[in-house]
Amino acid sequence: MKKILILSILLTGCSTAYQPHALLGQQGFAETQLSQNHFRVTFKGNEKTSQERASDFALLRASELMIAGGCTNFKVLNSANENIGSLAFPQSHKVNAFSSSIENRILGNSDGSSKLYSPKSTIEVGCATENVSAESRIYASASINESIKNKYQIGMK
Repeated sequence: MKKILILSILLTGCSTAYQPHALLGQQGFAETQLSQNHFRVTFKGNEKTSQERASDFALLRASELMIAGGCTNFKVLNSANENIGSLAFPQSHKVNAFSSSIENRILGNSDGSSKLYSPKSTIEVGCATENVSAESRIYASASINESIKNKYQIGMK
């Protein structure tokens, strides 16, 4: 029982960090190379991750891939955001307001079943030769990378 409680606290402490896709919980980023300097990038968060954060992290990963490929600018060709639902355990006891939502479900401290939602953001990007333009969704790889890392304090000591 102690192990379950510790695991639930570790998993629910905060939103998903900027990290590669992990098997446990299937959270983080993943990419598929469609052709040279053309990728589909997905970021999936947990129930405490905002849709904005998921979108930003997909864009951050895309900028890293473009920088690695020598692309100064990249274009977002397609994008999709969704909330993926998962069922929580049905319960019959009162909610403990001092516990995390997952701990309440594990310990049976919730009223009825509920659905949890995790954001998922998917973008398809390609290297662009055109100039940066918000209307045409062309971004400067280094600028986007730095901006998002600053926003979420990634890689800063």
